[in-house]
Amino acid sequence: MDKVNTLIRQKPRIFVYITAAYLLAVVLLKWLFHPSFDALWFVLGGAIGIYFLDGAELFFALNPSPFRSVVFQALFAVVAFFVVTSSTSTMGSGLVLSLFLQMVLWQVGQWNTFGNLDSWYRMVAGSVEPKTQRLILGVSGIVFLVETYIFVR
Repeated sequence: MDKVNTLIRQKPRIFVYITAAYLLAVVLLKWLFHPSFDALWFVLGGAIGIYFLDGAELFFALNPSPFRSVVFQALFAVVAFFVVTSSTSTMGSGLVLSLFLQMVLWQVGQWNTFGNLDSWYRMVAGSVEPKTQRLILGVSGIVFLVETYIFVR
């Protein structure tokens, strides 16, 4: 139980607020005129997604985390696209979209703190210029928004 409390306390509140606002916006866009229990499943999946990767890092004592890498993020983007386009599970879609948003927020937070995303490129041979890192972060954000659009429509 201490690990769960630690996990909840360590998560930056702004990440929780942004994700909650995102989930609410998606629910309103998708189910405003036709309310459904699917909206509740989507929010539940999204709520789990807020803490899922942090929980995996804590539970498995992963340091450095393999989840905080561009390799994982690129592979995850493909999986998220598959879930959003092929799955009928709104809970699964909420989970993957929330996880993707958490990764983008981690990167934005690191960029604002350190001015680079060097730790995200540990698995890539050689250094990556900050300009390229910023471009890839922008592309990740666009991919996230496209997947959200596909889910909402």
